[in-house]
Amino acid sequence: MMMHATFFKKLVVAVLLLSPPCAVYAAHGASPLKVVEEIKVDAPLEKVWSVVDDFAHPISALSIERIEISGNNAPDQAERRLFLKDGLMITEMLTKRDGERFMIGVHRKTDNIQLLPAVNYTSLITLRSLDQDHTVVEWKARFYRGYPNNNPPPELNDDVAVMAVKKLIIGELAALKKHIEKPVGQ
Repeated sequence: MMMHATFFKKLVVAVLLLSPPCAVYAAHGASPLKVVEEIKVDAPLEKVWSVVDDFAHPISALSIERIEISGNNAPDQAERRLFLKDGLMITEMLTKRDGERFMIGVHRKTDNIQLLPAVNYTSLITLRSLDQDHTVVEWKARFYRGYPNNNPPPELNDDVAVMAVKKLIIGELAALKKHIEKPVGQ
């Protein structure tokens, strides 16, 4: 009798795991990941916005050799191709531009896991004034690890993707701060 009860419990568990809701959950790949970083810039909001809002001329920590632009700085039309000195290219699309809320959204159309071990990378950059002379730049990124299926190799797992995106954002924010705060004429 005890053997039948154990078998029955195992059978019930197996049926539940194979039922559609559980089967879909078990087959689910990577979950979206998020990184949020911010930096204080010693400049008025309008000055910072004039730099951040210029999609055609990004301030970047990346070694950009040249930039090609299309789409008139309009969301879902503006696209930029960043040609890096090491021969790699990144294509990005402007997805949001809100001058009243001081925010822009950018989606990376090309995934290059050698450059960034993450895919489907999207960012939202928002500014807020601390006071007349100081602005906070917040950079939110949403992405998937470089290997979006189950059982990623160690170099493309969640932790590696989050660390790489965090490093990218911190570098980009530092480059933006340095550019905006540099003394006039330098």
